[in-house]
Amino acid sequence: MEKEQKIALHQKTKTRLLIGLALFTVSVVAFVAIKSSSTEASLDELRGEVNNLRSLVQPIVESSEQELEALVGVLDAKVRAIKATGVFMEVDKNGLEATKKLQDATRKLLAKRYGPGEPYRVKVELEFQKTIPDFDANGAAGSFVIELAPSSLQPHSIYSFLEIARNWKKGSFHRNAPHVLQVMVEQTPVKHLAFQEYSDEYPHKKATVGYAGRPSGPAWYVSIQDNTKSHGHGTQQIKNPYEADSCFGTVIEGFEDVVIKRITKMPGKEFINDRKKHVIIKAMKILVPRG
Repeated sequence: MEKEQKIALHQKTKTRLLIGLALFTVSVVAFVAIKSSSTEASLDELRGEVNNLRSLVQPIVESSEQELEALVGVLDAKVRAIKATGVFMEVDKNGLEATKKLQDATRKLLAKRYGPGEPYRVKVELEFQKTIPDFDANGAAGSFVIELAPSSLQPHSIYSFLEIARNWKKGSFHRNAPHVLQVMVEQTPVKHLAFQEYSDEYPHKKATVGYAGRPSGPAWYVSIQDNTKSHGHGTQQIKNPYEADSCFGTVIEGFEDVVIKRITKMPGKEFINDRKKHVIIKAMKILVPRG
């Protein structure tokens, strides 16, 4: 709560500064009107002062990336605390209010850190090991591209995935199931989701990407069949009839040629303990530029 109060105080300080700048604007307008003898000169000077004022106001009005990250951290912790009480977040009043605040703040942080242009995309670069049956024919290299869901639907989930990509160090496809191919994420600072964010507008169709486990993430999977019924509301656990796996992206490049034709051919079924049989993820590259 102390962090939340500090952030609120900082916002109030910004508001006071903004009011002061507004008074300064009035003074500038009056000064230009009195000083200038011609209408054309007055307008030119006024435009110049307004542009100068805009450059002063902009960094004050907008929250910095660090401030937004701190706010998201505080709201994230609050959501986790509520969920830890055992309530159904999808219908609990306090849970819904807390998750909405977290989602709203996360959308702002997404735009600030990764740019306002959507959809965000991530390229997953692979290394196939010699244990893959088609190694001699197709070699070690491969990749596919994931297009993330709109932030209007899944801001918490896509922010977590972009952070996984930004901080990528190590991981691999280690589960070869009939319905999903699952990734083990290692050495990441990204936590599991604060809550099971899910939208009926973005179900677990074939070629979509979701988070695994309860609580979900940072492990993720690609659906190689339609898993809407098996990973939607009330699934993957028996207590909460509303809860679902988060579904936050779709493979838009390389699904048939790489995901289906190659990754599904990992030697072994379900969870594969032998790391020499995994498909290694060498890198996860965010394709949307900053700014």
